[in-house]
Amino acid sequence: MKKIILPLAFVFAVGTLSAQSNISNVTQGGSDNAANITQVGGQNQSLVIQRDNDNTADISQNGAANASEVRAAGGENIVDVTQDGDLNSSASLITEASNTVSSSQVGDGNVTRQEIDNTGSQVTSIQEGTGNKTIQTLTGVGSNRAFSQTVGDNNISTISIDGENSNVFVDQLGNSSTATIEQIGVSNNVNAAQVGNSNTMSVRQNGNNNFAGGENEVLLSQLGNRNNSVLVQEGSENAASLLQDGNANDAINTQTGQSNNSIIDQMGNRNSATVSQSEN
Repeated sequence: MKKIILPLAFVFAVGTLSAQSNISNVTQGGSDNAANITQVGGQNQSLVIQRDNDNTADISQNGAANASEVRAAGGENIVDVTQDGDLNSSASLITEASNTVSSSQVGDGNVTRQEIDNTGSQVTSIQEGTGNKTIQTLTGVGSNRAFSQTVGDNNISTISIDGENSNVFVDQLGNSSTATIEQIGVSNNVNAAQVGNSNTMSVRQNGNNNFAGGENEVLLSQLGNRNNSVLVQEGSENAASLLQDGNANDAINTQTGQSNNSIIDQMGNRNSATVSQSEN
């Protein structure tokens, strides 16, 4: 059943009379779209624009000065946004059809931005803490999956997927860590986790069927503080695994070509490992 949206002038009139001063703006074009907005607190703002048919947007904001933006075109998209705290910001921008997008933020001053320009993908961002930032960008054919979970303060998680049937899973537990993941091609997979503080991980996979972990298999892991890792795989059917357990370790892994395999396992402090493999 299509949801009835009150005239915008009425919404703003109510907002003016309320001491909470929340603002909600909903625009829908097409058929069978639904927008459900709940805002509790003061100075919260939400914008929902849905085009085409059968889109659904659910927004819940609890606290002060939170802002959410949902723009969905293409039809049959589902967007769920939850913000609990103060000064959080979330933007979910979708240009194609049949995507499922979720953003959850608990704490203060967190930022999530999700840009989806493909079909049939699943995108999830979960942040708990203060001053965290997640950016997820999906382009290409579609059927991709991006999952990012951050617990702590001042962490950054960036996921970029350009292709088809590729998956990225990122978990960060601690403070002031950065994870940057980029995948280009078909059926590439990464599962990365960082536990500790001030860790940095940079991953790039360009090609097809490259593998550095799956949904239930973390193969890129850093445990401790101030660890740094770089993984680059160019080509097809390359596989890599990385574990650093300690502090101030450095690992660089570069594989070019096809069917290369590499494992780096460092336990202790201030270790350094560099691996470079390519076809003749």
